[in-house]
Parts: sequence; C-alpha cells; structure tokens
Amino acid sequence: MENVELTVDSLCVGQGSFRVSSISFSMRNGDIIGIVGHSGSGKSTFIKTFVGLKKPISGKIRYTVNGKEVPVSGAIGFSPQDNSLFPFLTVEENLTIFGKLHGMSKDSIRRNTEELLSWLDMENCRGKKIIHLSGGMQKRADLAVSLIHDPKIIVLDEPFNGLDISLQQFIWRQIRLLSEQGKIVIISSHMLSDIQKNCNMLGLIEKGMYYGTASLAYALRRSQNSSLEAFLEQVFSKDLEEDKAKKR
Repeated sequence: MENVELTVDSLCVGQGSFRVSSISFSMRNGDIIGIVGHSGSGKSTFIKTFVGLKKPISGKIRYTVNGKEVPVSGAIGFSPQDNSLFPFLTVEENLTIFGKLHGMSKDSIRRNTEELLSWLDMENCRGKKIIHLSGGMQKRADLAVSLIHDPKIIVLDEPFNGLDISLQQFIWRQIRLLSEQGKIVIISSHMLSDIQKNCNMLGLIEKGMYYGTASLAYALRRSQNSSLEAFLEQVFSKDLEEDKAKKR
C-alpha cells in the first residue's frame, strides 16, 4: 500500500464578505474526517474549493505519495449533493463516460465497472437508465462513478440526503471499507451521531471559522455536555436562535 498524506494548511475559502478561515488538518491512509456545521455555514463551499470547483482565497493543499508531492486533483473522487450522472444514460454508460474523462483504458474501465457494480450490489441495474432508478440507487450509482478511477481521496458532500436509514447504513459500511483499503475520506453531513461513530477526525465550521478535532475536544471538556453530539447540537441550536433574533 502506498503511503499517502494530505495536508490542508491555513485554507481560507468563500467569496466577498462570506469566508471560512483557518481550515487546517492532516490526513493519512485510512483516515475519515467528518465536516459538520449548520446549513449555510460553508461546508459545501469548503468541499467545492477542495475539489477544485472554486478558487481558495488563501492557504495551501499538499498531497504526497510515498513522500513525493503530487497534484491532488488527480487523486480525488467526488460525489456532490446533487448527483453528477447523465440521467438518460444507463449506469454502465455513465461509468464508461466518467472512466474516459479520467483517461482510463477500456480494459481498466471494464474491470473497475464489474468490481464496483458487484461491490455496490448493482449488477441488476447496469442496463437501467439513471432516470428510472430510485433515489437510493442513484446515490449508489453516483458513488460508483466517483470511484471508477480508483481515487486515493474520496470526497462526499451530504451523501445521505433523502435516503432511508438502511441505505444510510449501507453507504457508511462502504465508507468504512474504503478506509480499510487505505483511502482518505472527507465527508460533510448533518448526521452528528453517525459522524461521531464512524469518523476518526472531526471538523466544525462555525461563524466563519474552522475548528479541528483537538479544538472540539477542548471545548467539550469546558462545556456542560456529556457527549460531543450534545455539544454540537447546542451550538447549532444557539445559531438558529441568533438567526431568528436578527430577523426580528
């Protein structure tokens, strides 16, 4: 297994007066970081900046493989909130197109397609058009196309929206398997209990600032809460109350 390391150093993202500053963390093989924050806090802005859809205001992202720095862009597999699939093409056709976009050979696309369809229990869906799939199966297909090129870093932006509990747990199982394979996983979600249970790292985006695992552990020790989930829920509730007061 290659030794990979990802370092986000003092990243500042946003546009105009809306900014999220001081985003810093380091990850290695198998790490899963959960990015949490209330709606509109800037989670998706950070994700889009990290994957290259937006330009950062400042800061650096450094990615190394066996100690050698390489571009992070080619190492990322990204599954956005709203899937990136071609709705009138089949699952297999989507996988082929995304494989070609990543410069893969026909044999590699064919081999990885078979593995992914089996791994995600989608063999019976390969010939179905995306538009005819349920929301849960569309999310599986979107995860499949994000993994077709065997990326070292998987980025998932709110992957559980609209999914029932069984499908949420299925995706969490696949995320843990990716971690066991040495992949780095970055995931944003509102599901605090599952984030806390499945991620070994945590990041909170709150009022334009980023707080990492160590900062949150320190804040929890100083609070009156018995768990990190309760502490974060208190933070989010306070934000909602302040937003309502501003609108009055």
